[in-house]
Amino acid sequence: MLIISLTVAALATARITRLLTDDRLTVAWRQWVVRRFGADSMPSYLVHCPWCMSMWIAPVFMVVAALYPYPWVIGLMAIPAASMITGLISEFIDALGRWNNASR
Repeated sequence: MLIISLTVAALATARITRLLTDDRLTVAWRQWVVRRFGADSMPSYLVHCPWCMSMWIAPVFMVVAALYPYPWVIGLMAIPAASMITGLISEFIDALGRWNNASR
């Protein structure tokens, strides 16, 4: 159960990271950070850098996953994890379509 919990937590980390650093839903928050701290500040860099942001998000998910590998915890983490998998599949299908159209 621990392996499943950690795997789901890693996928949830990826999705929440992407939500915070790239998605349109959080653009206002990122703009607020830039206005508040300046464009060249470390907080502004953090909210635009997925690699950096994931280093702050991962410990939360991974510690919870390691300490509480219960079905209800995995179920909660599975929500953003499923969103991440769906997004990756969608991007893959879109890329196949572009490749198929380019090869004609």
